[in-house]
Amino acid sequence: MSKIDELLKNEKVEWKKLGEIGQIYGGITGRKKEDFVDGNAKFITYKNVYSNPATELNVEDKVRIGKHENQRKLKYGDILFTGSSETADECGMSSVITNELKEDVYLNSFCFFLRLNNSNLLLPNFAKHLFRSINLRKKIIKTASGVTRFNVSKDLMKKVEIPIPSIETQEKIVKILDNFTEYVTELQAELQNRTKQYEYYRDDLLSEDSLKKLSDKLDSLEDKEYELENLRLEDIVKIKNGKDWKKLNKGNIPVYGSGGYMDVNVDKCSYDKPSVLIPRKGSIENVFYLDKAFWNVDTIFYTEIDESKIIPKYFYYFMKTVDLNALSTNTTRPSLTQDILNKIKINLPPLEVQSKVVEVLDKFQNLLSETQGLLPKEIEERQKQYEYYREKLLTFEDISDFKASKQ
Repeated sequence: MSKIDELLKNEKVEWKKLGEIGQIYGGITGRKKEDFVDGNAKFITYKNVYSNPATELNVEDKVRIGKHENQRKLKYGDILFTGSSETADECGMSSVITNELKEDVYLNSFCFFLRLNNSNLLLPNFAKHLFRSINLRKKIIKTASGVTRFNVSKDLMKKVEIPIPSIETQEKIVKILDNFTEYVTELQAELQNRTKQYEYYRDDLLSEDSLKKLSDKLDSLEDKEYELENLRLEDIVKIKNGKDWKKLNKGNIPVYGSGGYMDVNVDKCSYDKPSVLIPRKGSIENVFYLDKAFWNVDTIFYTEIDESKIIPKYFYYFMKTVDLNALSTNTTRPSLTQDILNKIKINLPPLEVQSKVVEVLDKFQNLLSETQGLLPKEIEERQKQYEYYREKLLTFEDISDFKASKQ
């Protein structure tokens, strides 16, 4: 018998509906775009809930809340869910407040949360693993419905049943699973630190002072007067919309969306020259450089680049320095428009300087990949290991399904 089997041997698990063990509340309401500028209170975004791993929530975003407003504040132990999304699979993704909040924190309006009637029923650190387990995710996804946008039914959510083992068993499970997530977090932090070092060097190299120094060192520019043009993006690129791929035939042209390659290939391309793809909705910071034919969907723009003015790869490196999230037109689901992108200003050096910058940054990026070694692969393997043991530890006989099959 394995240690896991021994741990769960004779464990009596109580099954309870969410509506029996707690109350469901919505996020903040009545907010305008300006309320998210110079806010006075912290709030948790949709993205924070969706992408946050099983660790403590780090809250940085702020919203304006009036002194006498009746908005519900989050508490330690609250279980957060994404409530509305473009796909059913994103609905009901959870995170849990696992640390004591020292100040007022609010929740995004596209989300909701469950507050337990008895705080001793589920350990927050157990809940953070439980609500991301595959079996429970399947149940929660079934509560969402829609066509172009999916919404979780809170009435159906109340009927979702969850297993509740003893606190002693919860503590043992948490100890095992936290060991995996903590190691994954350490690896991700190391990867992030190395990436930040590269980003600092990249941003410094693209600064006006560095570009001037670089031009002074280039023999080809010794007898020329250095000029740095201050242009808008609309002066050097044309931003184009994407289109749906579903009516196209299968082929060898990759399809890209705001999340990257969609694991789909078609027989036509949107463009077949070097281009920088800029997301329109969703993960708007995911800028891509492509030098081969591609098809892009409606959630991401592509660019036709005037190569007589700017080297495509230089444009890519520049766009990676732009804080696109700060340009978003939507506080709940990040969005960009052509008009906003066209107005972005760029200090453009001569092509000779651009070429040298690209050469240096390409080498540095390759070096970064080499020094990272097996870090990304190890993170992926450790994450899979965590997920394997999470399912082993959190799979109990679902008596509700058993009873239903007997009726």
